Amino acid sequence: MDAEGRLRRVVFKLDNGLEVVLEENHAAPVVAFQAWVKIGSADEPPELAGIAHMFEHMLFKGTKKRGVGQIAREVESAGGEINAWTSHDETVYHLVLASRFFDTGLDILADTLMNSSFDAGELERERNVVLEEIKQGIDDPERQAGQGLFQTVFDVHPYGRPIIGSESTVRKLRRDDILAFFAHCYVGSNVTLVVVGDFDADAAKKKIALAFAAMPRGIAAGTRPAQPGQPSLRVAGRSRDVKEAQLLLGYRTPAINHSDIAALDLLAVLLGQGDSSRLNLEVVRNRQLATSASAYLFSARDPGALVIAANLPAARLDDATRAMLDEVARLAFEEIPAEELAKAKTILESDRVFDKETVQGYARKLGFFSAIAGDPNFEERYLAALQKTTAADLRRIAAEYLRPSHLSIYAQVPERMANKQPAKVDKVLARLRAVAESAGTRANARFARAAAATPDVDRVSRRVFPSGMKLLILRDASVPVVALRATWVGGLRYEDDRSNGISNLLAGLLTHGTKTRSAEQIMNEVEGMAGALTGYTGRNSLGLQAEFLSRYFERGFDLVADCLRNATFPEDELEKERRVVLDDIRAQEDNLGQVAFRLFHAAMWGKHPYRLDLMGTAQSVAGLSRRKLLNHFHQRYSTSNLTIAVVGDVDPARVRAKVAALFGDSPEQTLEKPLVPSEPVRAEPAQVFKFMSKEQSHLVLGYQGVGFASEDRFPLEVLAYVLSGQGGRLFTEIREKRALAYRVSAFSVEGLDPGYFAVYLASSPENLDEAIKVVRHELREVTQKGITAEELARAQRYLIGVHAIGLQRKSALAAALAFHEAYGQGWKAYRQYGDYIMKVTVADVARVARKYLDPSREVSAIVKPPAESPGAARAAARAGRAGISVRTAGGPAADPSHARAEPDWK
Repeated sequence: MDAEGRLRRVVFKLDNGLEVVLEENHAAPVVAFQAWVKIGSADEPPELAGIAHMFEHMLFKGTKKRGVGQIAREVESAGGEINAWTSHDETVYHLVLASRFFDTGLDILADTLMNSSFDAGELERERNVVLEEIKQGIDDPERQAGQGLFQTVFDVHPYGRPIIGSESTVRKLRRDDILAFFAHCYVGSNVTLVVVGDFDADAAKKKIALAFAAMPRGIAAGTRPAQPGQPSLRVAGRSRDVKEAQLLLGYRTPAINHSDIAALDLLAVLLGQGDSSRLNLEVVRNRQLATSASAYLFSARDPGALVIAANLPAARLDDATRAMLDEVARLAFEEIPAEELAKAKTILESDRVFDKETVQGYARKLGFFSAIAGDPNFEERYLAALQKTTAADLRRIAAEYLRPSHLSIYAQVPERMANKQPAKVDKVLARLRAVAESAGTRANARFARAAAATPDVDRVSRRVFPSGMKLLILRDASVPVVALRATWVGGLRYEDDRSNGISNLLAGLLTHGTKTRSAEQIMNEVEGMAGALTGYTGRNSLGLQAEFLSRYFERGFDLVADCLRNATFPEDELEKERRVVLDDIRAQEDNLGQVAFRLFHAAMWGKHPYRLDLMGTAQSVAGLSRRKLLNHFHQRYSTSNLTIAVVGDVDPARVRAKVAALFGDSPEQTLEKPLVPSEPVRAEPAQVFKFMSKEQSHLVLGYQGVGFASEDRFPLEVLAYVLSGQGGRLFTEIREKRALAYRVSAFSVEGLDPGYFAVYLASSPENLDEAIKVVRHELREVTQKGITAEELARAQRYLIGVHAIGLQRKSALAAALAFHEAYGQGWKAYRQYGDYIMKVTVADVARVARKYLDPSREVSAIVKPPAESPGAARAAARAGRAGISVRTAGGPAADPSHARAEPDWK
């Protein structure tokens, strides 16, 4: 940093054309490396579609001096993380690690970019992994709908192709193709290296020049097929085995460097970003035509699109399309209120501020600006254009780009409609075309009239109030942001079959009305401060989380306190929320991971509330009245058992005074503490099935685990990493060696009461039995033989490094402080995590493996397509009628949850 504490940026080019962007940031002892290879899926020949993405899988698989698996082990031994992603315009390789390992990170990245070996055996294994990834995408309704829109908008330009390719093109890729593509594309002229973090730029400059000196200059990426102009409306779609319909609208927009990009970003925010956005207020909340609606600008190297998306019941497609197009038209023809425009500008400005909280987030932003926009200082130009944009500018640009002739519509509908009749897609699309053409006719008439009429972290302060409320404050002035977490112990633990889902409703409604503010007033106030304020719930907690720019903290805290003390859970808001939740419950069947975990939870616990789903059931949610919500809330939650954590650029004395003024009159209360049923130790294994006609099978296999207070949780975390980290036993055997699954993970889930230790994987149905055998074999091996000292050391370094990386954001720190304090461990527990992990021994891991991974107590949940044999088909039919099939025998991603659910701090 310079004398005034500003970040220091150095930009230069090597003789071979490689561009380097360095940004010193000494807020944390961490450094992020990102190599932006300016070659993405849009640069591939059609016959090699998917090859850029294949490099993402192959580049870290070994070099001339590093064997298979060595790169991941080396990074994790430095407490770091390594990964990659592929998009339309770029393939990016990134790693983040402690800054004292700067030289290690640089050497690894340079080695992989210049000397990857592309082992033939590894290529075949990764090909199978990518094929699994393609199948997973086929099972994802929203991904398929998004791809359908892009194919409709970009019918000539390669942005319309799937980034990861197709099964046919991936199967045809040869090693010779990989080597030729690597030699031609991975050259200095196509690479931008971004380094952000705790290092000296002058020293780094010399090291980088030496590390990349051998990379050839090569030839920069060529031009792509241009997308012709769109003269008229396009409508496309298909039916799928889904519960909800997806409706997407796409308007053609210019490339990232165009002068109108900032204004188009503002239009996207006004339409569909935030609770008070126009689509959310009108289409979702007021008219309840959709369960969700959003908008974003796809801005890229070549012309892109403004995308509007909604999830909704298929019966509401016509009305929802009409309503969404009406909201788009309003932008061109009606005055945009000054406060709404100011709020949108603040949201976009604050996004840039929050990006600077982590070195990897900042590096990603700089990489995009440098490699895709072509200017590391793009942000300055963008923000200047943003601030200059007026309401009149927005109306003009909306009228220019959001015209009916520039629109493409894509609809994905259930194979069977609400009346159980097969969907007639042609008729659905014809109706949508008629709706859009009618809206276009009205819009064109208004355009004509308008044209005729218009000329143109250092220290935590802790205080306990007389009521019992706890306040924790951590001042961190590195970024002008403040995060707040208010939490109560409760959540799912305080529910039963009849009240199941009540915490989820309470969390949704805490910010939807108080004694003095309506839901919409709260939304407008929050977004006017470029903030975020939402309720959350989990297995063990209920509360509010908030983030604001620090200059708005006092106003923001007034709002938080009003919601915590004066929430009224209005009847009309309850009915709106209930309808959204019921729609979400119906749509759960589309997420096969959630289906598998719901089966697993129900089988793991017979009595304990952890067996229940956070959203509840359709029956339980339908029976929750406003009176029941008020009684449940006031009997269990008050300021007496509330913990508040505040982290960020604040004055602790002012925070204490503010909290005292807002909560100081709260009396101490004796609250009802529900009796939570205890769960007996399992006496036998259990297996549950659900048969669904999908491309993949999903497995959750697990055992009763431990609670937050157990010292065994730390050896179990080490064991989980040894099994499923990159280079872990399950990852190596199932994905790397045998390519049986794209996703495989092991994890320990704790709670205030004992949780579970489990393995999750998704695979092709034909690979499932073999994958299960491998899982059981590896678990048996670790219980009988334990782990090695090298595996322990690697796991310890990795877990400690990832823990530190995860706590860069103020919101993560606030969550850590609040949860640890509320759960009885004390706020200091988050600082002691590394000490506890380092105390784990090889013997500790062997002991917990033997203690918890008992095959006689195993619980497994399997979601898979119906088997083909006559007997299995009959069993599947019976299972379909019953919902699931449960068998007790000795025989054959992180835990997904509802979007509002807060994963409890570990």
